[in-house]
Amino acid sequence: MDRDPPPTYPPIDLDVALPAGFPAVHEAYRVLRDQKDMVCGAYALTYLLHAYGQTERDGVPVSVDAVAAAAGTTLEPRNEARLAAVREAVAAGEVPPARAGLWYPHDHFAYDLATVEDEGGTSPHGLVVACEAASDGALTAIPVPACRSDDAADAVQLTADRFDDLLEAVCDDTIHAQLILNYNLTQTLAPASLLGHKYNLVALLTRWDDPEYFRRLNWDVGHFTTLAGRLTRGSSDRRYLLIRDSYRSFGWRGYHLQPEAAIHAGLVRADDHRDGGLLLVTPTRDVDDALAWLDSHDLETGAWDNGSAYKPRTRPFDNE
Repeated sequence: MDRDPPPTYPPIDLDVALPAGFPAVHEAYRVLRDQKDMVCGAYALTYLLHAYGQTERDGVPVSVDAVAAAAGTTLEPRNEARLAAVREAVAAGEVPPARAGLWYPHDHFAYDLATVEDEGGTSPHGLVVACEAASDGALTAIPVPACRSDDAADAVQLTADRFDDLLEAVCDDTIHAQLILNYNLTQTLAPASLLGHKYNLVALLTRWDDPEYFRRLNWDVGHFTTLAGRLTRGSSDRRYLLIRDSYRSFGWRGYHLQPEAAIHAGLVRADDHRDGGLLLVTPTRDVDDALAWLDSHDLETGAWDNGSAYKPRTRPFDNE
C-alpha cells in the first residue's frame, strides 16, 4: 500500500564561523585528558600554545602542569591533601615515580603549587605571565576585563554590542588571535549530567529561540574556556557560541553550544562578587594591531579579579 513519507524538518539556514587556525587548535586540544581541579585557565592556554607551535621552551615541555606553575595557579586544601597522598605512595615505593601522573591523572601535579584557604585557580594576570614565558615572548595574552576598574555608571565596558564586534573580528581574522573566555558557569546551559538531560543537538535546533527550555548549570564558579566558533540561524536574532571546554564530558567531546547572551552575562558577572573578562592570545608581532582595534572600540586592557591569586612557587621557564 502506498503511503506518503513522513514530514521532514524544514531546511535550516545555519551559518558557522570558525576562527582562523581551528584545525591546529583542535588537534592540540583533542589529545588532552579532562582538566585537573583548578587548572582550567592553564589547560586552555596550553593547547593554544601548542597550536601556535610552542610545545617546549629550552627543553622544558609546555605541559598543563608547567603552564599552571608558570601562571602561579593555586590549589585548595582538598587538592593538596590528594597530592600529598600520591607523593606518599611514591615515597613508599607503592607507585613508580614515572607512573604517578598516569595512575593519578587528576591528583598528581608535576610542579609544586601554592595552596590557599579560599578560592584556588588561575588568575588572568598569571595567564599573561605564563603565555610570555612559555612562548619565549613569541605570543602575548592581552587581557580585556568585562568591567572597568572604577564604579562609574558605564562600568561595563564589554557591552553586548562590543562583544558582538569582538567576536566578529576574531572569527573573520580582523584580529589575529585566539580567544580565552573567563565567565561564571551559572549563566550557561548545562551540557552534561542530570541537569543536562535535555541538552542535545536536535533539541538545540528545535528550541533555538527558546534557550530557557534548557536547565542552567548549577555551578557557581568562574571557568576558562576558548571560543571555537559562532553560529547564526536565518533571520533569528539569537546567536550561539561553540565553546571548547576543559571538561571533555561536556557536550560533544568537550565542544558545546551556548547562547551568546549567556556567555556575555557570565563575563559581566553582574550578580557575582567576582569579575570576568577575556584574553586575546596573539602572535606578539600582531599585538599593536589588536590593541589599536580594542582602542578604536573603547575597550581598555588590564587584568580583572576572578578570585584566584597569583602565587608562583616554581618557575619552569626562564624569562618570568
